[in-house]
Amino acid sequence: MRSFLRRCCESKRECMTYVVMLLWIGMGILGFYYTADFNHMAAYFLSLTGFIMSYMFGESYRKSQDTSIFMGGPTSKRELVTYMTVLLWTAIGVWGIIKQQDLMALSAYFAALTPFVGSYVIGESVRAEDGSHEVKQLNS
Repeated sequence: MRSFLRRCCESKRECMTYVVMLLWIGMGILGFYYTADFNHMAAYFLSLTGFIMSYMFGESYRKSQDTSIFMGGPTSKRELVTYMTVLLWTAIGVWGIIKQQDLMALSAYFAALTPFVGSYVIGESVRAEDGSHEVKQLNS
C-alpha cells in the first residue's frame, strides 16, 4: 500500500485526481443506496470543481517542493487548504445524501466559497515559495 501511495503521490495533481475520482465513485454508490437525485449530485460535484481547478493550476504553474499530504514531511499551505475543503465538502455531502437534504442548496453553498479559496490557492501559486513577496508573472 505504501508503494502504491508513493507512486500515486509523486505527482500531487495525479494524487488529487485519484482522490476526487474515488470520492465520485464512493458518493455515487452512497447516492444509489440512499436514492439520491443524481442530477443534484452532479451539481454538488460541480461545486467542488473550482477548488480542484485552482489547485491543479497552482501545481502546474509552480510545483511545490513540499511532500504530498499523504506522505511524511512538510505540506504546502495550498495543498492543506484544498484537502481541508475537500474533507469538509465530503462530510457535508455524505450527510446531505444520507439525510436526503437539498444537494442543490449545498452546491450553492460551496460554489459561493470557491472565489475565496480559489483566489487564495492561486495567490499562493504566483508568490515565491521561499516566503519572499516576489510575485511570478502569469504571462512569463
